[in-house]
Order: sequence, then structure tokens, then C-alpha cells
Amino acid sequence: MYKKFNKKRIAQLAGLTLATALITPLAQAEVSGEIGVTNDYRFRGISQTAGDFAVQASIDYSMESGFFIGAWGSNVDEESYDADVEVDIYAGYAGAFGEDDAVEYDFTLTYYTYPGQDESTKYLEASLGFYFADFHFAQWYTNDYANADVAMHYSELNYSYEFVENWSIDAHVGYNYGDGADLDWGENYVDYSIGVSTEIGGVGLSLAWLDTNLSSDNEIKDGPWKNEGTILATASYAF
Repeated sequence: MYKKFNKKRIAQLAGLTLATALITPLAQAEVSGEIGVTNDYRFRGISQTAGDFAVQASIDYSMESGFFIGAWGSNVDEESYDADVEVDIYAGYAGAFGEDDAVEYDFTLTYYTYPGQDESTKYLEASLGFYFADFHFAQWYTNDYANADVAMHYSELNYSYEFVENWSIDAHVGYNYGDGADLDWGENYVDYSIGVSTEIGGVGLSLAWLDTNLSSDNEIKDGPWKNEGTILATASYAF
């Protein structure tokens, strides 16, 4: 079965925690969706809601050929974006190769938007992801980060291990680098998380510790762009 990696869903669930549990099968054409709530919307280690709760939802259309298209949305902190909502539109292709299609991949284009705001932070990002066994690696790139005409790179590795039936330990590490990281923080940095996840009565649950290695000069403990280490809890329902 081909798998599609949803960046935003991973981001919501622990600043990137889950891997296998968050992959949508593309075995047949279908429309699917999800709605969830989290105590903090973290994207690559940085809060998009100033440390507050977020309600998030997605809708996807996956084709038998491997092509997919969808949209994802969340509330964000108005002080950070001059907007209350983020809506990301994405499209791509998923496939597999190797013996018994052991290695799966997807190529995705994601367009970040903030309705109600001007064009100043809207931008397009491309990603290429690979899946083998319980591992997932992805490389992200944009040459126009935050519509600022600077490059941003993001490399991530995820691992999920089912230690008992329907319970997984999930680990993530990501590296943010390029002129975009320098623009935001004046340094490249790593975000990482480790947690557990399960599904009860059709509701996906996760609990994780999330942090970064940003220097103490760049640590933000409260308010917009909060990046202090935190426990992230998420509940979601897929349909």
C-alpha cells in the first residue's frame, strides 16, 4: 500500500512525533479527513499559537494512481501572523519501489496561506519523503521562505515502534538550516521529540516531550513563537 505523509498532521501531534500511525493509505481512490485538538500548535519546534490550544482539520482526496490533493487548517496566534487562521494546500504523488515495494515515497508541494493577511508570508515548499519499515525520512526545501526571498531547508527523521498492541513509542529529530533559519533565529537549530501514541474508540491520542537546541539567547518561554520545551498532548479523529 502506498502511503502519504502529512507534514502538518505530524507537526500537530508532537512537533513531529508519529510516523507510521499518521500515514494515509493510497490503495484506492478515496476522500478522507481528520479533526483534532492540541494544547499547542508546534511547527518544527516553534509555537504558532503562543502556547495556546489549537483546533485543526484536514481533507484529502487520494487517487488510485498515487496522486493526492488536500488542505489542512488550524487557528494561529493573531499577534504572530496578523491573522487567526492558517490554511495549507498541498498536492503530490506517492509510490513505491524495491522488492515487494519495500520502500515507499512521496513528493509533495505545500502552499502556506493565512486568510485575512496580505501576501507577505505566503510561500510554497517542496518535500520528498521515504519510508522503510518503521522509519521515515523527509527533506523539505523552499527558495522563498515566508515570502522573504531566502532559502530554507529542513531534514527530518522519524521512527515509530509498537511496543505493545496499539501502543507506539515515537521519536523525531529535525534540522532547520539555511538563510531562513538565520533570518528567524540567527542560527541553524534542531527540533526533537519523543512520546507515546495509541488509538482508543477511533480517537488517536498522543503525548510527547518536544524541545529544540536553540541557544539560550533565542529561547522564548511565553507568547508568540514560544519555543521552550513542552509536553504536547493531542487527540484526533479520522473519517
